Amino acid sequence: MNLKSTLLSSAVLLALTGCGSSNDDSPITPTDPQKSTFSLGVSDAPVTGLKAVNVVFDSITLRSQGGEDFSFETREASDSTEAEMVNLLDYTGDDIFSLLEGEDVPAGEYAWIRADVINGDINNLTETSHVVYEDDSIAPLIVKRKGNDGIGEIQLDGFTLNQTDNTFVLEFDLKKSLVAPQSGNEIVLKPRGVRLENLAESQDIEGTVSESLYANCETDNIEVAAEDGSFGHAVYLYNSDVELPLDNYEVTEGETPVDAPLATANVVLNNETSQYEFELAFITPGDYQLGYTCNAHIDDAELQDEAFTLYQVKPVAVVAGEDTEVTFDIAQ
Repeated sequence: MNLKSTLLSSAVLLALTGCGSSNDDSPITPTDPQKSTFSLGVSDAPVTGLKAVNVVFDSITLRSQGGEDFSFETREASDSTEAEMVNLLDYTGDDIFSLLEGEDVPAGEYAWIRADVINGDINNLTETSHVVYEDDSIAPLIVKRKGNDGIGEIQLDGFTLNQTDNTFVLEFDLKKSLVAPQSGNEIVLKPRGVRLENLAESQDIEGTVSESLYANCETDNIEVAAEDGSFGHAVYLYNSDVELPLDNYEVTEGETPVDAPLATANVVLNNETSQYEFELAFITPGDYQLGYTCNAHIDDAELQDEAFTLYQVKPVAVVAGEDTEVTFDIAQ
């Protein structure tokens, strides 16, 4: 383009800019979406018979209600090229391992959150998801999804991010989610046993089981003792309106039946206090029933076990801002 053409074009542009404008017109400034920060951790309610449950997290994705995705890689602090491996059994009760910290995202309603997991590979167990049994044998850990690319998905629906710092936790209830298949040696982790909880809106239920009640439960349930004579002592949390609380079982893939537990926790001996204690972490305020059993060892995560019974059941109210204390004893 020559100089004359350039000047002519500039003049036309200036003329068009001046047309229809006035000093009273205010410039239109696009508004940014309201911002928030998002942090995510993982924790678990443990399961017996395993020394480690190593889950390799590759990434976390949040999808807004408008369909926009926000994805974050999860990497080892010591090596930014390695996906984050977390032994869930190291973070029980209200202990949390941080996967994401202070990520900037828009505030608002979100359709889902998805954790991509690197599934266990029998040829590379040290760098992929796997479990370690008490005898030190190892088995691949698999999270299923459509396709066969070595990546599993844990996807949970519906949550809100406020215009502030938001800290959430993925709570793994391994008693509900770990399934040994009928053939092969792979262990399957099903998302039905995973909850997404907002730390600002959840509380803990803590408590004890008396030594006498603990012993009586075993005496009264001797017919269902394990082959080695042991029992599985645990507490099971249910909605308050469940008329006949049952054990863990599955009817529809990925859904918890209304009469199955919302969460579970083992009852363990605290050697410092010599008390049998339990802790259910990250519970949303509301009315519940809490049941104690020594039959947890016969609870199959996929099948309803007719021999399973609760030895004592109590109503529990979880109040915002307060942890709840519960005691199971003979006189109650």
